[in-house]
Amino acid sequence: MATNERPTLGNFMSLTCFQYLRVGTEEVADRAPIVASGRKRGYDLIESLQLLGASEDSGLIQSKLEEALGAKGTRLCLVKSIIQKSKGSYEVHLAEGACTAGQVSSTPICAFTLGVFIGALHAITGIPMRGHEVACVACGSKECIYVIEAVAL
Repeated sequence: MATNERPTLGNFMSLTCFQYLRVGTEEVADRAPIVASGRKRGYDLIESLQLLGASEDSGLIQSKLEEALGAKGTRLCLVKSIIQKSKGSYEVHLAEGACTAGQVSSTPICAFTLGVFIGALHAITGIPMRGHEVACVACGSKECIYVIEAVAL
């Protein structure tokens, strides 16, 4: 992705702008483009960290993603845990996600963040992934939880 420097504003923008982009896109085209954008971001993140195909170890994956996406990184979310459930399957627990900031919903809304983890896990394990959200802060849960599993080829 091309980079244009923002010497005054830096690399970050408001959650309000992000929410408008997310909600507006979902109103017009549903969740698919938001998940796809997240997948691309997650994959590119792992590639930029030179970790393509590096590991299936959930502890290493969690520490790398917390560093890149948490308080010291892009601030997308706090990665609470990544648990390897079975070969090629992970459960991701996070808090303070950008998708849920200030949001209330009756259905899970973390399409972008879910996509980031699908793409990141694909890139770091070398295994194509798919996923779904089983708990969402916007729906009243204490944390967002994603189940991400290998795609059978």
